Amino acid sequence: MSRLLTIGLMLLLSVTAGSPPAVISAQAPARVEEKSPPAHLHANLWMQTSAEYRALCRQAFNAALKEIKQTVKSSRHRRGRPVGSGNKRLAVVADLDETILDNARFQSEMDVAAMQNKDDKGYTGPRWNKWVQENAEEVGLIPGAGRFITEVEKLKVVMVYISNRLDNLKDDTIRALAHNRISTQDLQDGPELRLLLKKETSNKQARIRQVEEKYQVIAYLGDNLADFPGETEQSEEFAERLAARHKKAEAAGEQWGSRWFMLPNPVYGDWDRALPTALTERINLLKRASKTAFVQEP
Repeated sequence: MSRLLTIGLMLLLSVTAGSPPAVISAQAPARVEEKSPPAHLHANLWMQTSAEYRALCRQAFNAALKEIKQTVKSSRHRRGRPVGSGNKRLAVVADLDETILDNARFQSEMDVAAMQNKDDKGYTGPRWNKWVQENAEEVGLIPGAGRFITEVEKLKVVMVYISNRLDNLKDDTIRALAHNRISTQDLQDGPELRLLLKKETSNKQARIRQVEEKYQVIAYLGDNLADFPGETEQSEEFAERLAARHKKAEAAGEQWGSRWFMLPNPVYGDWDRALPTALTERINLLKRASKTAFVQEP
């Protein structure tokens, strides 16, 4: 036996005598018990980190501003302000949360809490209301929103905000806007109707009609189909709910990009509430939704 082979065998024996082979002795890493991630974790990350989200927001605001400027240019002016039929002042109606105001920190804190505590229920109304009250100075603006509002108001067009924040949170909402250097003139109760919050119902249609009686609305901005004029048929069947939402979106046709402007929000909204709640049903829905006949085109 060669000297090198003898030395090799001696080394092997010295190792195996004291311990099993390395592959056997290596202990598997301890299993870390992790809670399933929040349902919209990746959507939340996309909104907070992706360049694509920021680009889509700016694209919506830029397109809206271009159309508004064209409308103002072709409108009659009275006392230095553009007016429409019946000498109504021109107005732009916008939702607030995830359309103008960015609540990324709330969503992040909620997702982290849900990951750390298996009993955490995630979003609840009281949790959201408490956050609105205590964190007005932590709220930012959606990319492009600040410039958009500034340019609209330079044109002497009224900015109106319709939100489903509770009406008793009006002062906190105004603080959030003021913190972001958004004009808060006439936002308190008064004849100008510039800030309409939720009093009795989440349905915004009555408030939209109220604004349309006072102003000629030339643009709507929101992150939810319900932010735009027109009722959506309600149903107990989720397939019918989805079909009704598609019907409203398709019926608007050329309004999109000319008077109606949608901001992206894959984290929450009526689109999510329209779906079945059970995970297994949602997975089955994925299998069916790709089929051409799933939702009938109007």
